[in-house]
Amino acid sequence: MKRRENSFLSRIKQLDFGLLAAVIILTGYGIACISSASEYSGNTRNVIVQLIAALLGLIAMAVIALIDYDELLKKLWLVIFFVGLALLFLPIMKNVPSMLRGNFGLNESWIKIPVLNVFLQPAEVVKVTFIMSFGYLLGHLKQSINSIKSLLLIALFGGVTVAFVLLERDLGMAIVFIVIIIVMCFTARLSVWYFIGAAAAFVAASPFLWNMLGDYQKKRILVGFDPTLDSEDTGYQVLQTMKAISNGGIWGMGYGKGSLTHSAYKSTFPARETDVILGVMGEEFGFVGIIVYLLLISYVVFKILKTARESRKEYGCYICAAVAALILFQTIENVGMCLGLLPVIGLTLPFISYGGSSIVSMYLCIGVVMSIRTHKEKYYIERESR
Repeated sequence: MKRRENSFLSRIKQLDFGLLAAVIILTGYGIACISSASEYSGNTRNVIVQLIAALLGLIAMAVIALIDYDELLKKLWLVIFFVGLALLFLPIMKNVPSMLRGNFGLNESWIKIPVLNVFLQPAEVVKVTFIMSFGYLLGHLKQSINSIKSLLLIALFGGVTVAFVLLERDLGMAIVFIVIIIVMCFTARLSVWYFIGAAAAFVAASPFLWNMLGDYQKKRILVGFDPTLDSEDTGYQVLQTMKAISNGGIWGMGYGKGSLTHSAYKSTFPARETDVILGVMGEEFGFVGIIVYLLLISYVVFKILKTARESRKEYGCYICAAVAALILFQTIENVGMCLGLLPVIGLTLPFISYGGSSIVSMYLCIGVVMSIRTHKEKYYIERESR
C-alpha cells in the first residue's frame, strides 16, 4: 500500500507545473475575452459554458496525466481508434437525409446533446483519440516504417479519418488532421521521398480537388488572401477584425471599452466570441495583449516539445510532436486569418476562442502529454535494465 502511495506521489511530482500554469492562465485570458465579447448580448451563457468546459477539461487532464498511457494503448489502441471513427460518424448519420437530397453546402460537424442543450463537435475529441492511436501504430511500425505494407496501413488509418471529416464538410478540420498525420510521419522518420511524392500528387490533383469544393468554400479561400475582394460579405468579418486590432494600437482601448467589441449589433463584428476573438484581444489589450498570448502559447509548445525529447517511448515522442503541431498550426492559421493573410477555415484560437468542445480537446491533449511526462521514469528504468 505504501509503495503504491509513493508511486502516486512520484507521478504527482513529475507533473509539469509550468505547463499547467500556462494553460490555466491562457484559459483565464480566454474567458475574460469571451466575457467582454459576449457583453453586447447581455447573455452570460457563453462564459458559463466555457468555464464549465474548462473545469471538466482540467479534471479530465488530471486523470489522464496519472494513467499509464503505454499500458492503456497496448490494450486499447485499436478500440480508441474505432471509438474516434464512431464519434465522427454521428454527425454524418444525423445529416444523411439532407445529403440524400443533395444538400452538401454547410458544415455538418456538430451534434446536439438534448438533455444538456449544448452542441458537441466530435472531431475535436477525435483529435486526441487519433493522435494516441496513430502514434501507437507508428511506434509499432518503427522497424519497417518505409515498407509498402506500413505505408498502406498508415494511408488507411489516416485516409479513413480524413475522409470521415470531409463527409462532414469541415475542410478546416480535415486540414488539421492532415497536418497531424504529416508531422507524426515525419517524426517517425518516414522517408522524405514519400513526402515529395505526396506533394507532387497533390499538385497534380489540385485542379480536380478545387472543382470538388463548394462555391462558398472556394470563395472563403480566395477572399482569405484578400478580404477586399468581397468586403460586403465573405471578407467583411476579417476586415472588421483587422479594424478592431487597429483600434487597439499598442496598449489597447482597455478591458470592456472596445468600440467594435461592445457594439450592440452582432452584424457589426460577427463571430467575435469564436473564430475572430483575436480582434477582441487586440482591440481591448492592444498589440501587447496579443504578444502576451503568443509568448504564453509558445511556452506551451516549447514545454510539449521538451516532453517529446525526454520521452522514453518513441511513439510518446510522436504524440507530443502532434500535440505541439496541432496547437501551433491552429494558432498560426487563426492569427493569419484575423490579419487577412490566410484563408478563413473556421479554426479556433487555442485556449481562447469560445467552444466547449475545443477547450476540452485542448485539455485532453495536455493530459496525454502530462501522462508521457509522468511515466517517463518507468521506461528509463526498463531501458537501463535491458
